[in-house]
Amino acid sequence: MSTLTFWIDVDNTLIDNDRVKQDLFDQLQNLLGEKLNTRFWEVYEEVREEKSVVDIPLTLERLREETPLTEMNDETYKRAHAIFDDYPFDEQLYPHTLETLAHLGSLGTTVIVSDGDQVFQDNKIHQSGLAQAVEGRVLIYGHKQRHLDEIIARYPADHFVMIDDKPQILHETKAILGQRLTTVFVQQGKYAHANPPKGFTPTITVSTIADLHTYAAEQFLK
Repeated sequence: MSTLTFWIDVDNTLIDNDRVKQDLFDQLQNLLGEKLNTRFWEVYEEVREEKSVVDIPLTLERLREETPLTEMNDETYKRAHAIFDDYPFDEQLYPHTLETLAHLGSLGTTVIVSDGDQVFQDNKIHQSGLAQAVEGRVLIYGHKQRHLDEIIARYPADHFVMIDDKPQILHETKAILGQRLTTVFVQQGKYAHANPPKGFTPTITVSTIADLHTYAAEQFLK
């Protein structure tokens, strides 16, 4: 049988990132107050627009630089940083995520392939237990679909399966790899009901990541 490698996204695929973001919003509101919390999320969006990925360390750094000490002293800044650094991401995994990763690992090689900054995203993946679940195979990029040759070289296989909550990323990757790739659209998070890119239909669509727990290897190879 053909060998399989699974490229598995994190945010809103394995971790309920929408829930995480709301929780972080509430905690920052309690610590910083409404004005600074609002400004934090404005800077958050500015950085994401600039870099095309979320970068929490840079967002906090820029907020600190523009905020007078009278409004946010060093101790408050450290506590804000700790909200992100110490967040219990393992509590926000979707139901049966670890069991599903174990099942996929019995069918082929599982690799976490995530977009994000190298600090916060890496911390999230390790603190949630996801890195351990895939035996340390973790890759983080600004735009993973621009690094396909590198990903394939590190974890070669006869066939690849991309599991993601973003139809656009699935579409762009499929356009490059064609029949070498099976796309799996997980309908979780804010993109769950997004219109797919024109001319694109995912190979497999599931409502939750746990739905893949019963799939056989042959279903990913069709």
